[in-house]
Amino acid sequence: MKIIIEKRRCPQNHPCPSVRVCPVNALIQVGFNAPEVDENKCIKCGKCVKFCPMRAIRTE
Repeated sequence: MKIIIEKRRCPQNHPCPSVRVCPVNALIQVGFNAPEVDENKCIKCGKCVKFCPMRAIRTE
């Protein structure tokens, strides 16, 4: 399983709420840009996927 960020679905005008729920800080957001996933840290728990209100984060 891999976590995918769909940038076209992400409004990129606010702090990403999913960043706060990641238990291992694998989501990184610079400014208000769409977050990126640090694959080395990600434990694929899916919390960010469930928490994203725009459904911009998904699994593959």
